[in-house]
Amino acid sequence: MAAEGQEYRIPFAELRGNHTSNDRVTEAILSLMQTVVRVRMSDGSTRNVHLLGPTDIEKFGPGIATMLTYELHPKLLPILQDSQIFARLEMQILHGFATKYGMALYEIIAKRIGLKHVFYNDFETEELRDYLGVPEGKLVSFAALRRKAIEPAVAEVNLLAPFSCRVDVVEKQGRKITKLRVSWWLKTIDEQKAQWQAQKGQQADLFPPALPNALIEELNG
Repeated sequence: MAAEGQEYRIPFAELRGNHTSNDRVTEAILSLMQTVVRVRMSDGSTRNVHLLGPTDIEKFGPGIATMLTYELHPKLLPILQDSQIFARLEMQILHGFATKYGMALYEIIAKRIGLKHVFYNDFETEELRDYLGVPEGKLVSFAALRRKAIEPAVAEVNLLAPFSCRVDVVEKQGRKITKLRVSWWLKTIDEQKAQWQAQKGQQADLFPPALPNALIEELNG
């Protein structure tokens, strides 16, 4: 990954799971190519870069495409290489999110969940609005922000992620909500196992037929 201009190749068979068509994978590739990652760097600057660079879809003979070749933008590489900036996002989890606010809140917590002795993060209300990706001029009142963005996002994270969370008001200036606290905690082993089984039932094509040994060891360890 450190080599600028490096090309990566992966068979479509590994991407489409049990499906016999590449339609969903192709749509996902195009979506990733149009997705812009916005990251606040350690020096305080903001970096905007496309999540996926140029791609080639190859066919070897008749039938559906068999190989994907892709590149990553060089400005994206430092983000991916820094474990404190980039969180490994599980395909099974992301596939379940129905709202961008839920996915954004999941990302906020996922890159902090491994920090020892850190169980919450305080955000200025406008800062959290920005992190969630609320369009400018939308959900202007806090009541609307809470009802349309924060509460649905918390509900989705608690349903899909291996951790639970809540968002509380921690500071007001008069009647204005100025600071919010995002708190998180890991789910119990039983909660994670039950969640895994529930997700498997809803997204069977993305899951192996049995609980992976690695996950069993992780949950029991």
